[in-house]
Amino acid sequence: MTDTAARQTKTADELQTMILADLHQVEGCPSRGLIVTVYGLPWKAMLSFGVEAGPVRNKDELKKFFDIILERHQRLYDVA
Repeated sequence: MTDTAARQTKTADELQTMILADLHQVEGCPSRGLIVTVYGLPWKAMLSFGVEAGPVRNKDELKKFFDIILERHQRLYDVA
C-alpha cells in the first residue's frame, strides 16, 4: 500500500474547515477573521488574518500551530 493510497480525499472547503476548527482550539485564537486558503496539487494552505480578527497577540503561536496542523493533514488527506 502506498502512502497516497492510505489517504482520504477531502475537498478544499472541508480541509479549510478542519484546519480552522483545530486553530480555534488554541487559547487566544480569534473567533472571526482567520482565513485558511487551500490550493494546488500537491495541496498547500495559507493562513491570513483579516480585519475582523483584530489585534492578535499570539499570531506567531497560531502560525506555528498552523504549520503543525498543515503537515499532519497533508500526510492524511488528498484534495479533491
